[in-house]
Amino acid sequence: MYHNVSHAWYHGHVTRRRFDVEALDEMDPFEVDDQLIHLYKHQSMDLCDVYEVWTDNPLFYPGREEGPADWLMVGQVPGDILLVPLASAHRVNKARPIGVYPCRGPLDRQYREDTG
Repeated sequence: MYHNVSHAWYHGHVTRRRFDVEALDEMDPFEVDDQLIHLYKHQSMDLCDVYEVWTDNPLFYPGREEGPADWLMVGQVPGDILLVPLASAHRVNKARPIGVYPCRGPLDRQYREDTG
């Protein structure tokens, strides 16, 4: 359902402990609470867009070492490629989406290359 492509995006030593994307609940992978308002701030996107990316067999790229997201979930939806930064949640089989954005720049190019 998803692909961890961290080897293709990040080169170097991993010092940050990230949650395991393979442990996410396939039917209900997200823990959404106070950050829901934050999701709605981004270009008319909402939680439905997050789930649409999830169901599109997304690719996962490691977030920046100093950033809040463990993983950057990237997938194609009709008309665009979206990026959903994911932080760890309180439960092992959940992740917290902390935004939803159009994917642009180097990550967009990497995603297109990885999906051929």
